[in-house]
This record gives sequence, C-alpha cells and structure tokens, in this order.
Amino acid sequence: MRRPPIRVGGARSFLGLVGLVVLTGCSSTPDAAPVVAATSSAPPSTSAPATTAAPVYELPEGCSGLLSLRQIDNALGTPLPGETTFTVGTPQPEIGRTGRVTCGFGVLAATEDSAAADPLMQLSVFTYTDAQAAADRVDATVDAQQAQGVRSDQAAVPGASAVLLSGPDETTLIATVDTRTYSLSLVPGVLDPAGTQTALQSLMGAVLAADSPAPEATGTGPASASPTG
Repeated sequence: MRRPPIRVGGARSFLGLVGLVVLTGCSSTPDAAPVVAATSSAPPSTSAPATTAAPVYELPEGCSGLLSLRQIDNALGTPLPGETTFTVGTPQPEIGRTGRVTCGFGVLAATEDSAAADPLMQLSVFTYTDAQAAADRVDATVDAQQAQGVRSDQAAVPGASAVLLSGPDETTLIATVDTRTYSLSLVPGVLDPAGTQTALQSLMGAVLAADSPAPEATGTGPASASPTG
C-alpha cells in the first residue's frame, strides 16, 4: 500500500532596471555640464511560495457526507426500505484505532413487539494512528474471517487497497487509504454474488471520492516593495 507524494512548487520573477542619460550638444559657449535625467528603480518583487500542508482527516458527522440514498438506489437497482442510522464509536488505543463512525442503511424501525432490525447495508469508517496500524487491523480481520470459512478475494477500488470478504451472513468490502479504513457490507438476497461485488465496488469508489481530505494551502501571498527614487 503506497501513497502518492504531494509535490509543491513556487516561482520568482525579476524586474530589470533601466537608466536614461541625456547629453547637451557643443556650442561657442563654455562647455555645459552634462545633464543626467533622474531615474527611479524598484527592487524586484518577491513572493513567498505557497506550500501545501498535509491533509488532516476528520471523521464525517453524518451519513450524507459519505453516501446519498440516490447513489445507493442506483447501485443496487432498488431502494432499500427502512431508515438510516448513524453511530459514533469510541477509540481503541490497544489496536491503534482513534475513531469510528457507522452508517446503517435499510434499518426497519423497532415496534412494540420487536427491536430494530439489523441494517441491510452498513458502512463504517475507522481511523488509526498510522498507516501500519490500519493495515495490521485489516490483516487481522481477514485472518479471523478466513478462519471461520469466509472467502477472501482481492477487489478493485481506485486509490485504495481493497479486499472482498464473502460469507453466509454478509459480503463485506474493506478498503484502506493511508490511516483510515472503510468497511461496506451488504446482506444476502438483495443482489446475486456478482451483482453484490459490482455494487459494493461502485459505492466504495463514491465513498472515497466524497470523503478524501483536501490539502490545505499555507504561506503568504506576493510581497511587493515600493519604488524608491
């Protein structure tokens, strides 16, 4: 899992200096002293090149910033019934996890006779202290699932390292980008296995596009100097 570096650049411009000298002609009168026209010169303008600070990621405060219901409906080919839930998890320092948020889609509300149903689709975002902690946690999850008979396959998600876990209870796509991991699960019966993988990969691509942190530009703008005479 390699992350592309961020490159920054800057430029500097220089102004030339021009001098003008005007001399008088000869005559029968005593030689006149040459007249020199005064000129003004301005030092070259300087500018502080803008720099790009490392992106600082913050967990979203709601599900709409990750996936819209329209995107889900289009990917699945059918709307999910029920409601959307949003929960915030607690950090787990023992595994390097610094935060978690989870969105449940297609959650049937609780009634007098039954509790709320499990979501038909679930999306979680996990943040870690560093990229290695995130990768280690994914490896541990894959190993644990494989030990229970869950199938593991590589998945295609642009800009991320991704794995697809297919089990009897759900199919889960896990994508890792830098210090954060995304987990998107869908229960059986909504789509066939091939359709499930296609939909999960499409939706995960949309999540990563919406949730990528933007670099913050720092530095000062051009600094100009007043002309001097």
